[in-house]
Amino acid sequence: MYEAEAGTPAQGAAVRSLTSAPTTPYSSAALEASGHSYVHLDGTGQSVRWTNTTGRPISFLNVRAGIPDSAAGGGLTATLDLYVDGVFRQALNLNSRQSWVYEGNGNYNTSDDQNPADGDPRVFWDESHTFVTGSPIPAGATFSLRKDAGNGASFYDVDSVDVENPPAPAAQPAGSLSITSCGAVPDATPTNGAAASGSVDSRAAIQSCIDQAQSQNRTLWIPPGTFYVKGTQGLNARGITIEGAGLWYSTVYRDVPVPNTTPLAALFDLTSCTVRNFHIDANAVSRSTIGGDGGAMDTTGTDWLAEGIWTQHTMSGFWASGTGGTVRDSRLTSIWADGINVNNVSLGADTGNDLTVTGNFVRGTGDDAIAVNSVAYNTDSDGSRTYYHPMTDVTVSDNTSIAPWGGKGVAVYGGSGHQVRNNYISDTARYIGLGAGRFGVNGSDLLSATLTGNTVVRSGGNAYSQGQPALHIGNGGDGQNTGTVDDVTVTGNTVTDSLYDGIGFSTSTGTLLKDNTVSDPGRNGIVISPPFYPAPTGSATVTGNTVTGLTAGATAYVDNSAGFAATLSDNTWPPPAPEGPFGGTPAAVPGTVQAEDYDTGGQGVAYDVTSVNGNANSYRADGVDLDDTADTGGGHNLGWTGGGQWFRYTVDVAAAGTYTLGLRIAAPSAVTGALHLADASGADLTGPVDLPATGDWQSWATVDTHVTLPAGRQTLTLFQDGGGWNINHLVFAAQDAPAGTDLAAGRPTGESSHTDVYPSSNVTDGNRATYWESAGNAFPQWVQVDLGSARSASRVVLGLPAGWGARTQTLSLSGSTDGTAFTTLKSSAAHTFDPATGNTVTLTFPATTRRYFRVTVTANDGWPAGQVSDFQVRDS
Repeated sequence: MYEAEAGTPAQGAAVRSLTSAPTTPYSSAALEASGHSYVHLDGTGQSVRWTNTTGRPISFLNVRAGIPDSAAGGGLTATLDLYVDGVFRQALNLNSRQSWVYEGNGNYNTSDDQNPADGDPRVFWDESHTFVTGSPIPAGATFSLRKDAGNGASFYDVDSVDVENPPAPAAQPAGSLSITSCGAVPDATPTNGAAASGSVDSRAAIQSCIDQAQSQNRTLWIPPGTFYVKGTQGLNARGITIEGAGLWYSTVYRDVPVPNTTPLAALFDLTSCTVRNFHIDANAVSRSTIGGDGGAMDTTGTDWLAEGIWTQHTMSGFWASGTGGTVRDSRLTSIWADGINVNNVSLGADTGNDLTVTGNFVRGTGDDAIAVNSVAYNTDSDGSRTYYHPMTDVTVSDNTSIAPWGGKGVAVYGGSGHQVRNNYISDTARYIGLGAGRFGVNGSDLLSATLTGNTVVRSGGNAYSQGQPALHIGNGGDGQNTGTVDDVTVTGNTVTDSLYDGIGFSTSTGTLLKDNTVSDPGRNGIVISPPFYPAPTGSATVTGNTVTGLTAGATAYVDNSAGFAATLSDNTWPPPAPEGPFGGTPAAVPGTVQAEDYDTGGQGVAYDVTSVNGNANSYRADGVDLDDTADTGGGHNLGWTGGGQWFRYTVDVAAAGTYTLGLRIAAPSAVTGALHLADASGADLTGPVDLPATGDWQSWATVDTHVTLPAGRQTLTLFQDGGGWNINHLVFAAQDAPAGTDLAAGRPTGESSHTDVYPSSNVTDGNRATYWESAGNAFPQWVQVDLGSARSASRVVLGLPAGWGARTQTLSLSGSTDGTAFTTLKSSAAHTFDPATGNTVTLTFPATTRRYFRVTVTANDGWPAGQVSDFQVRDS
């Protein structure tokens, strides 16, 4: 397998790579590519070249590539030219008929939408194979794929090319029964994503031959050629051997009319059969009935064997149960769902014991590449349940699992006694690379398994914005945090370049994590209860593991659970970073402190959370409680609040004094006593802060309170006393101490009108976060204060909440001794409230003695009402 990015691009061809972990749950060509990288050809003459370093001739190529979708969806066909030592050799057929599905417009994680207008595409890659025309490519020669003028696609993305020199076609076994003797007709026309025109339906002939082979106890022979099975019916065999001339030569192709409405069984339903050495392909365009997608082989029985089978474009490769069966030395590429799923339910069985999956190559599956799937029960159409025996003693060994675009690399779901060893797993696009757990609410508990000697590279993913780890142990399969996972031994595995956390634990007991190596994780090394994989209880022994290559702010070992008992010993990893300001520099006060920039130091040091659910995975290595904000300015906010959680912030305070604290919050419903801010000694600086309803998790408002701080560097702690709100930032604004005495503080008020919960009493309560707001769209409006007796004053200071945006109100000031006859103290004029200057306006006038002071508002460019949060009457 030659990766395109390891070749030599020429004439402007460009290597395109995944440069950071995904920040959205959607796909990209790089994310779905092997190596998370590929070469893009979009100009005539552009190419990518390799040298044949195999030491042998190359006579067969399998190219993993992508070309554009058609404008209306459904794909197109094109050619790409092969050169050997710089000389044109042949044009290779490529197509996009069985790629390019879309997830936008409410279609996330489906594969039926072929409408490009819906956006958010996935399934960028398909595979095409052919023999090399003419003499094989000799050892040491160069070969290249080049976009020439005659190659009609606007671009070609090349992911990889597999090279080999297959043996000659195998001869028909003595005494076997050839399907051609029963009337099956081979077709030599390349399929290229769809059935060849004029091809003959051989289904009835093949089934007739199967029936004869069964009755005569003979081997069924599939000679070289492509044999079509058309329509919605498959083939059924029991207790026989079905053999082909080789997976490069003998093909059974399923051609289903699309769109299809008839539920499909697998192409082959097999009981206690041996199948070997042929190729299965299909015209399916999605993983469901409408797309014409049925499985390749559903298998059960005893001592069955599948070897040397190459499967493409079917729903699943092998869906297999029974006792003593083996899938070995097979290839599964461009599969719509699972590659190899060994289970205890296929074809009505209720057992899955002593099954073996070994030596297989799986690439580009739309669900798990390889899965051990022990089902506890299924619910029948009448609501009753059918129960199954838990699977036992399954071996998954020495397989290669690359670039599943819609599932895990290798997954163990339930049962006991399983051995998963020496597998290579890489480049998952969305999910866990290697997992040991339970599948959903109806899966069997996992009661013992051993995962040893496996290599997991560039794995994990951001499906559903979860930031999943590369290797995972525990329940919680596919969002169902239920069931028992016990006695899992994970030893001697290597996890490299994970997109997020290297190894994660959800609820599980008795796990032994020993002598594993995690290098260069995208987030943290080993994590108890990573985001979306809670571990409120559990136990594990973590010993002899090594973590290296941590990024700034990441931690080798993180325990986010107070109830998970982990015993640590003899591990080699850097100590956790001490608490300190995020980014190394304390936030300045006065100024803005971003809520997502809590201190470094990890759980129990810089923050304390009861669960981690954050999805802003590219920003903080710990992935805690952050999401992308819709607030003005973008960035991230702190979310998933809960009572008892806290976050620390190191700040530098320029000068001692009282500061207005503007909390930028979003809350679907009002929260009483939501939070408070404390200093390093634990002293409460704000008292309980109530939050109003903003209507949605991403509808933002500013709530003001006050804090008194000493000068210098200090640590402040934001305590979440109740949940149900998000916070984007904290603004500390210095308060100028006005001269004189505020004669209006706490005094009665009056108003022309008010709306909702914003009466005039808010203007003298000393809280800048509360305010008077008049009825809307009806000027003039007024608000007044009653000093109780006539007092001498020369200045009125009006304020709005410190976090509000700038606005200009047109207003006048008048005074009265009896509350009835008012004289003008300040004529009507436009006054701007600007947060940069404290969001206050000062009205000065010659000293006068009045009991009542009234502000009349006739216009407001920030809101169609009069607004005042603070009404001070000063005596000097």
